[in-house]
Amino acid sequence: MIDKELIELQKGCPATCVVIPNEDCKELDSKIIIDSNSNDNELLTTFKENISNKEELNYFIISEIDKLDESLQNKYYQIVKDREFCGYKLPKDMIIVLTVKDREGLKNISQELYNLCVVAF
Repeated sequence: MIDKELIELQKGCPATCVVIPNEDCKELDSKIIIDSNSNDNELLTTFKENISNKEELNYFIISEIDKLDESLQNKYYQIVKDREFCGYKLPKDMIIVLTVKDREGLKNISQELYNLCVVAF
């Protein structure tokens, strides 16, 4: 069960993200979801067309981060840290959410990225 109050406290906080179980992302309203395996072109299209300057979206969800090799998680570290990708910025109050299969999946998040995470379950 996710801690929605803890998630909402991250609104407006720079360089932070929230980690929740995969199945709990359905409880979050007004969201855009991208698979962590997405290539840079898919990510750029998502930012350009679906996220940048869209204030009505509350959550940017990167699903199954625990399935991605730690060395490939660096682009998500940069997105969380800088709140942008290729010059396209996330709205100020959008909350970045990472999903994992279960608590064991937390071990598969790179140390750099994990240091920016708030675990909300």
